[in-house]
Amino acid sequence: MKLNYRDKVILGIVLAIAIFLAGYFLLIKPKNQQIKDDNKKLDKLKVTETDYKQKIAQIDPLKTNIETIVNDTNEITAKFVAKDNVSDPVRLDQFMQHFANDNDIRITSLAAGDMKESKIPYYYAAVANEIGSGLRTVADINGDYQSQLDQANAEKNQLSEREVGGVIQTQYGIEAIGTRENLWKLMEEIENRDDTIIIDSVSYKLEKKAEAEDPDNLTEEEENNIEMEDTVKINMVISIYSVYDLPQPNYEHLNVEATDSKKK
Repeated sequence: MKLNYRDKVILGIVLAIAIFLAGYFLLIKPKNQQIKDDNKKLDKLKVTETDYKQKIAQIDPLKTNIETIVNDTNEITAKFVAKDNVSDPVRLDQFMQHFANDNDIRITSLAAGDMKESKIPYYYAAVANEIGSGLRTVADINGDYQSQLDQANAEKNQLSEREVGGVIQTQYGIEAIGTRENLWKLMEEIENRDDTIIIDSVSYKLEKKAEAEDPDNLTEEEENNIEMEDTVKINMVISIYSVYDLPQPNYEHLNVEATDSKKK
């Protein structure tokens, strides 16, 4: 069939439109959709990038804060007795022996306890209840009495609600002989130390004197009337408290672990 000029023009236009539509649906539209999808992914990645940048910006201040906490903590833990000094009975006795030697106290027997986990309660002054406090409460129309009670018990209430810290406790019990004056010196030396050595209990009684008429049966007056220069038998229990030191974090090690966990 022979086409005239007009038919050829129409056919050319139809073919051009068909080629355009085919190109649009086969090439342009998918590419346009891909661009839209990529833009969505880009927006999400930008949000992730911003989040990472914010976290990275927090790293140095966080490191500084951690180091400050560790240093402040170690200043407190430095007041505790080093665990290695009391890790076994021999070391414990070596650590404590100088107290007796320095104060002319002769230890006759001792008992070195094993380490155990313990709690250190808070110390606070308890407010004694007034006589007739119930009547005062009833008559406390303006709330002044209750306000005074709340203020007086503020420290007690605050500390009683805190969690009690755990420590390592080692007990050291001795029986010894020395003058009452030297016993006082020994207790004063322990009290004045900066580390956490606490006297749990102490008792003493007059050492029997050879020149007494009946050295095994001293009178109550003789037992109670003990002079500073008198020799006494001593029973004392001491607690030594230790803690674990807090090391500075190894950030490189932590980064390696975090990277490995992400790979898994």
